[in-house]
Amino acid sequence: MMANPSLLVDPVASALHSVLFSEGSGPRSFGAEGKIMGTRAKILTIGGMPELPEQLFEVLRSLEHRWSRFLDASELSVMNMNPGIAHPVSRETQELVHAMQRGHELTRGAFNPTLLPALVAEGYATSLVNPELTTRVHEAARSRGDLGRVEMGSGTITLPLGTMIDSGGVGKGLAADMTVRIAHEAGALGVLVDVGGDLRVSGFSPRGDSWRLAIENPLATAQQLSVIAVVDSGVATSTVTKRRFTSGSLETHHIISPRTLKSTVSDTIQATVVASTAADAEMWTKVAFVDGHRALLDLARRHQFEAGCLLVSGEWVTSPGWPVADA
Repeated sequence: MMANPSLLVDPVASALHSVLFSEGSGPRSFGAEGKIMGTRAKILTIGGMPELPEQLFEVLRSLEHRWSRFLDASELSVMNMNPGIAHPVSRETQELVHAMQRGHELTRGAFNPTLLPALVAEGYATSLVNPELTTRVHEAARSRGDLGRVEMGSGTITLPLGTMIDSGGVGKGLAADMTVRIAHEAGALGVLVDVGGDLRVSGFSPRGDSWRLAIENPLATAQQLSVIAVVDSGVATSTVTKRRFTSGSLETHHIISPRTLKSTVSDTIQATVVASTAADAEMWTKVAFVDGHRALLDLARRHQFEAGCLLVSGEWVTSPGWPVADA
């Protein structure tokens, strides 16, 4: 079995760490926080220029403007409302759709970004941060659209009639991944980007070694389910306790099952995945809510990632290689 990529130690990085963090010294860290993509985001950089975190927030804003379903002029909205036409799109949007297609296949359909009409029908039509922004749904759109018939051209994307796509959580995860890459190109020695629970870490942490991350208990927010230690990893947490809505007399949530086209009902309250990227981690979490925690743990074993699930029973279960931090 391959080693968990989130725990590998690079000997060159170890030597550099010894030089940079010797005698308690080390590069300065800089941070920024704010609202973006309908949630709160946090950016922390180790080394680099003090203004880098704020510049990275501009990267997130540019991605939001391309991918938001609440903005009529975004690349995704234009494609969604004009199917059958090849639309010029950015390289980032092509990367997003490629990630969606890959995630749909790897998760055996549990991750499905073509459920936007069902999500709107369940009550999530309006932006949670700006109630003046709403989602438009094409009159011919249906849930369980045909992701396989999405045509990727040279700088263009064509959606088939009836198919709409939603960036959702995978957009937040991929945005974190892209922002981390840009941070390193700008001179950061280490970086953390957290977009509403879709998180990517890379390089040195403020302590100079692995990044220690706490997994919150959604049923008792003052408590932690686990503290993990990772390097160069994506970590995503999804839960059915947030983004809840009222649909008729029923309370619903934002995770839609591609099997029923309704809010999922499963044995899992919250799922956290540690994978090579935040986008991958986000897509894997959906398996627990659609097919149950055992299906997620089985895929974790097959595809070499780690997973932890808080069950309806209150039990916290993890994959064998779950990266628990040393006390």
